[in-house]
Amino acid sequence: MKIAVYTSCALNYYAKARVLVDSVQRNSPNTSVTLCLCDETGGGCDPLQQGFDRLWLPEDLGYGRAWIFQHNVMELCTGVKGRALVQLMQEEPDADLYVYLDPDTYVYNDLAVVNEYLGDASIGLVPHILNVETSDIGVQMTEMSVTEHGIYNLGHLFVRPDDNGRALAKWWADRLDKYCFDDKTIGLFTDQRWMDLVPSVFEGVKILRTPNLDVASWNIAAREITQEEAGNESSFRVDDWPLITYHFSGTGPSGTHRQVREIFDPSGGAMAEIERHYEQAIARHGQKYLEAVPPAYDFFDTGERIPAEARKLYRVHDDIQKAFTDPYLAGGGYQFIDWLREHRPGLLSGLRLPERRIERAFDDLFDTDYYLERYPDALAAVDAGSYDSALEHYIHEGSAMLYDPCEFFVSRYYFEQAKYLEGFRMRALPRSKRSTLLWHYLTVGLEHGIEPIEFFDTQFYLHRYPDVERAVRTGLITTPLSHYLGYGAVENRKPGPNLDPKALLAKEPELAVMIEQNDLRGVFGALISQGKILGRGGMAS
Repeated sequence: MKIAVYTSCALNYYAKARVLVDSVQRNSPNTSVTLCLCDETGGGCDPLQQGFDRLWLPEDLGYGRAWIFQHNVMELCTGVKGRALVQLMQEEPDADLYVYLDPDTYVYNDLAVVNEYLGDASIGLVPHILNVETSDIGVQMTEMSVTEHGIYNLGHLFVRPDDNGRALAKWWADRLDKYCFDDKTIGLFTDQRWMDLVPSVFEGVKILRTPNLDVASWNIAAREITQEEAGNESSFRVDDWPLITYHFSGTGPSGTHRQVREIFDPSGGAMAEIERHYEQAIARHGQKYLEAVPPAYDFFDTGERIPAEARKLYRVHDDIQKAFTDPYLAGGGYQFIDWLREHRPGLLSGLRLPERRIERAFDDLFDTDYYLERYPDALAAVDAGSYDSALEHYIHEGSAMLYDPCEFFVSRYYFEQAKYLEGFRMRALPRSKRSTLLWHYLTVGLEHGIEPIEFFDTQFYLHRYPDVERAVRTGLITTPLSHYLGYGAVENRKPGPNLDPKALLAKEPELAVMIEQNDLRGVFGALISQGKILGRGGMAS
């Protein structure tokens, strides 16, 4: 049978895509591989000379710069997958099976066996997990993650070219063209959550529960990997099934995949050999260099980085899209970047703290009393002597569980905006202050204009209040947020351009009573208590 595989990535994943195509050519005969490169070519990247059968850039699939601008790199690389499947079916009409694989997947045996697993079905979906978790940390880190991100891992998709398969491809392309965003507040996680609907709205769907597909760090604890013949990659077995694909999500020379996997399944033997071989393979293809290459679509034509909030502003406002048909442009008149400088100045330039100030800034923002009151399990752990302090609990458990270090730091809100920035190591080992979300905010998020709570805008706050700017510049105050936490909120200063506490207080005088009776931090604290700040429940919760 003939199989058509395709994958999608930016240049920072190109070394992994090279290793994928090598593994396909070696272990799955009569299989083509198409690369959707969501980036600009260059830097020695010549896919057509390096094993791929064809290369598509976003414009080859019909996408314009305005559409691209609305997506961060992960949304972009997943957003093209539906339309690419439709086009692949047109350009390779004689294929018997169409397969999407994430670029960080390795193929160990012939993909043709999936044809048998499908039976009479025309659509094959692979669940993230096949077994329930047996520990609370497993529930929190795996099962709860699956419910949030989607039941099926769209690092794998199998589609036959019948009417049903083609209908799926068109439907998926239509949805991703309009709604491929990481916005869990409206139930979206790029392309994955859409596939949760497929078993109920399409016929001929097979949920592939064989343990040898899409083996990954999040499901390895329930599977046993062995190797029958040393040095033979086709002889790896999973629960006595021949290993077909391993998904090395998060793998690189830094070893983050290994660190995450070790939480659930400290390994040796065959698993260690799999990891060692893959890490060496991507290193040979230039992973260390390529993983540091910033995606071309992350920058305006001026060279300035595009803030995540700027993408969302453009995406949700039709009038802005009509006014600025190419949001990347700079010069030649009034462009989107000029509009941002005028209306959202805090988005375009960030604050970099001196190294000597970061520790003090961390201590200023970590609120022990708030933390222990908000999280009874942390208090119980400290009382029991499991941890010496609230800070120690936050470092070793709380940050990874998205616990908030203070009232004005909403970890989940910050995580959703900052997780694709450099330096992000969620649940990194060994754990220290430097592995926490709060440290990441102080060292990376601030510089990129990413805030940890709705309505607060660092640059706006600095420009609005010269006394704060002087205090931060001279080191009297470590960060604008720490000033707002300690003083600004109580004084009802404006945290950003979209909230005027004094005007709101004049409009709703009952807020003053609420603030006094509950000893709240001004109007902003009252909004938090009312559940009107994203990520914050009301008093009753």
